[in-house]
Amino acid sequence: FPLSAAVQMRAVPWGFNAQLEARPPAAGWYSTADMLSRLALATALFCYCLATQPLRLARFALQYNRLWYGGFTGTAMTLLLPVTPAVLAAIAWGERLKQFVMREDGWDPRFGEEPCIWYQPPPSKAAAIIYDAFRPLADWVAAFVLFGDNPVAIDHTIRNTAGPTPCTKEYWYGLLDSVGARRPLQLGSWDGAALRDVGRGVESGGCDLVCKISDSYLGIGDLVFKRGVDFATHGDIEAGRPAVLCEMVQPCAGLEASVSSDGHSAVHSLDIVTLRTREGAKVLSLVLWTDCPSWTSHSATAGYLVDIESETLVAPAAWYAPGFCSMAAPLVGQRVPGAREAC
Repeated sequence: FPLSAAVQMRAVPWGFNAQLEARPPAAGWYSTADMLSRLALATALFCYCLATQPLRLARFALQYNRLWYGGFTGTAMTLLLPVTPAVLAAIAWGERLKQFVMREDGWDPRFGEEPCIWYQPPPSKAAAIIYDAFRPLADWVAAFVLFGDNPVAIDHTIRNTAGPTPCTKEYWYGLLDSVGARRPLQLGSWDGAALRDVGRGVESGGCDLVCKISDSYLGIGDLVFKRGVDFATHGDIEAGRPAVLCEMVQPCAGLEASVSSDGHSAVHSLDIVTLRTREGAKVLSLVLWTDCPSWTSHSATAGYLVDIESETLVAPAAWYAPGFCSMAAPLVGQRVPGAREAC
């Protein structure tokens, strides 16, 4: 898929092209061979960072390890910095062994109450064992590449309320409002103890309400309050942790044929990742998440890479996560009108 001149002006060529040209290894995505390759790449990147920025990497490691693994364990891990890939693998495999012996559910509650497709392990047992070693190392080294030893950024890897600028829902809504972006109309705010009306208030209109925890992600903690069923008045709503309440937005009628496979609703989202370059902000990737069994695109079971210029679904995002590695791709070739304008 050669990139047109127009796309190169809007996108990061090396990033976008790498996704367009991604081809699975002979055994398939997230096979044992693929996981060995991914683990080798993550390890190579770690070694490069250690060789080129050892002091900065050590400062990052001390902060990150203590935050995620506790003060004593994190400090001990940092003293073993040159063998961090092996240490992270040992911790992951130890946890997996504990779950096997104790017959515990291996699901990490940080990623929601129920297992979701985004964090399912590879189907092969051998590949899953390698994946256990790969995922924490990939997260670790990617965090360093993204923001180095910045303490506020490191804190934000585990909690969005850290630092002078908490990256809560209110923060992101404020950024959207400052540039006139469209978003669901907010009607209320829960401060942890009481509901405060915003704008017209929660009793106005005819839409159901979506309650989103201010300091959360991946849809964790989302609630839907059905108007006339779950609430009728201001006093019927209780959200628990601080949260924002907005009108529930439904997809336009008739979109099913262009954004979802047969048998699924039109619930979807466009995942647009941008990167600030010397030439300004450019698109790094554009993915359509779709085939959602519930009201939210967090339940997506399929993903497609979208070509910016033609607004066409050009390839499945089977490389994105193990849960997508065997997805069917009946929508390849379909157009998604408006994708170019959204970028």
